[in-house]
Amino acid sequence: MSNNVLVINHRQMAWLVGSMLTGGGLLSLQHELVRISKMDAWFSYVLPTFYVLFVAFVFAQLCRRFPRMNLFEITMKVFGRIAGTVVNLVILLHIWLVLMRDLRALGKFINTMLLPNTPEEILVMLLMLVLMFYGRTSVEVLARVNDLFFPLFFIVIALLPLLLSNELNQELIQPVLVSGPVKLFYSNLLSFGWYGDVLLAGAFLHTMWNAKQLQASIRHGVIMSTSLLSLFVFMVLVVLGPVMPANMIYPNYSLVQHVHITDFLDRVDLPILSIWFPVLVCKVLLIYMAFLTGLSSLVKERDYTFINSPVSLILLLTSMLAFKSTTEVQAFGNYSSPVIILSYQPLLLAALLIGMRRFPEKPEGNQASGGSGEAPKSQGKRASDGSSSGGGGGGSPGARMQHRFQSMSYGRFVLASNVLVVLSAGFVGAGAFLAKTYALIGVVGALGYSLCLLLALLTSHYEMKAAQSS
Repeated sequence: MSNNVLVINHRQMAWLVGSMLTGGGLLSLQHELVRISKMDAWFSYVLPTFYVLFVAFVFAQLCRRFPRMNLFEITMKVFGRIAGTVVNLVILLHIWLVLMRDLRALGKFINTMLLPNTPEEILVMLLMLVLMFYGRTSVEVLARVNDLFFPLFFIVIALLPLLLSNELNQELIQPVLVSGPVKLFYSNLLSFGWYGDVLLAGAFLHTMWNAKQLQASIRHGVIMSTSLLSLFVFMVLVVLGPVMPANMIYPNYSLVQHVHITDFLDRVDLPILSIWFPVLVCKVLLIYMAFLTGLSSLVKERDYTFINSPVSLILLLTSMLAFKSTTEVQAFGNYSSPVIILSYQPLLLAALLIGMRRFPEKPEGNQASGGSGEAPKSQGKRASDGSSSGGGGGGSPGARMQHRFQSMSYGRFVLASNVLVVLSAGFVGAGAFLAKTYALIGVVGALGYSLCLLLALLTSHYEMKAAQSS
């Protein structure tokens, strides 16, 4: 396997980020968010979204100065051999803890909800066999597998309001935004533990064409993830209420079990689970490949297949010895992960921003020099399509408006997405401080948050497409 020519496109990176953020966030965090913020738990992803946008900005700056290099190689370049090795070891320790957390959390879920008579050791061992198999491939293979399941997962979550329309009770989430700013801040702080995993995508910086595509794909991925997670928690609250989910281990699975299509099709949770499960496995596989990439970078090697088998076996052993019960796994994932991430990631990102100033920016064209040439061809095709469609000036008013919208520059889409994300946070903040006095402000804040988030999802999609053609 030669990692020097690995290439994944902007859409695949966005969907990988989406799988990384939504896969684990749907497993064990929701009941804690509901326990803290009650009916306002679906606003618990505002601050982590800003953090990932900052990570995307840092990655784009690094990609401009260090094209075709991943995060582990960049830290060696910026901090030197000794200090860079120490920093990489800290990141690898974090990845190891994330892998143990996700493997045991997934094993506990299967053992509790699906296969209660199967020993958990067998389940974790089967997952390790999957890791060992994909550890012999590359992130390109994983991206293609994720392409098959993540769109279906997105559609299923988006259709939940329709599938559960007969179970909705809007009185369960009223009044809105009355839990107070302190509780909302605490629930947002817990979400950092899962959103901070996006730093591990830095192991694949060398697979992107240029910095604009990288930044746009991560931005679109996090806005898409925030939209899905907010919708899912909202559905949990509007169907089950703010009391029952706080006492459930897996309120998301209980929500899906409420889906009934007519009177005879009542086990829809199994097909939905067959779509969600591969997305979660893709997340674990992506983190595992990031770990192998980091380990191989310590010996200045990108081909990590030679360490795949021993690493997977050691991971199996440590995962089984690390936790004794479901409570320990969830307590570590929900409460220890934010502490670990906030203890080193902001400092590391700030140090990279400062240290990289010693290196000049490289021309954008050099960053695609290691690929196969598909991006320039697709860009040329896009340019020719745009010139042919826009030259005539004809067509319906709706088509002309759509063409004018798509012809906006990359910078305008970035500005629009940033403004919408800030507005969504502003609506939540205004409601959190004023909704106890004026109930209407809480309702307006919730509607404004939802509308701005949906519009940001749209603008970030076109931002990603504009980055490809620029």
